[in-house]
Amino acid sequence: MAEQTPQQFLDSLQGRADEMVRQSQQLQEQLGSLTETATEGGVSVTVGSNGALQGLDFDRNSMQRGPAELRDTILRLAAQAQGAVAHRVAQTVEPFAGASAMEFLRTQLPAEPDGSAASRNDDPAFDEDEPPQTYLR
Repeated sequence: MAEQTPQQFLDSLQGRADEMVRQSQQLQEQLGSLTETATEGGVSVTVGSNGALQGLDFDRNSMQRGPAELRDTILRLAAQAQGAVAHRVAQTVEPFAGASAMEFLRTQLPAEPDGSAASRNDDPAFDEDEPPQTYLR
């Protein structure tokens, strides 16, 4: 194999840097468009890729619930949507970060959402005064 000239080395290095910038921009665009919506009983909660609340919708029937039940539903759905979007973010980032870097991230994520609508009030560890844990900061 022939040795590279300094100019060839610099050109190769610039090409790799340009590709990294392109991939970074592509990743930012993909993450910026990620949202997740959880819906139950006429209440819909939408969060963005960072877990921040982006939307909250109610239908007429959902307004018949008492304040405590509505609050619990909103908090449960927000946690469900945040967990789901966290897993989608991890799937999106993995091709860029590589499998070994993602191993640590996955240990920090909540369990994969199963789509069940089980009430957190049935959980003896559930404390009504504590909001759900946010998985993305």
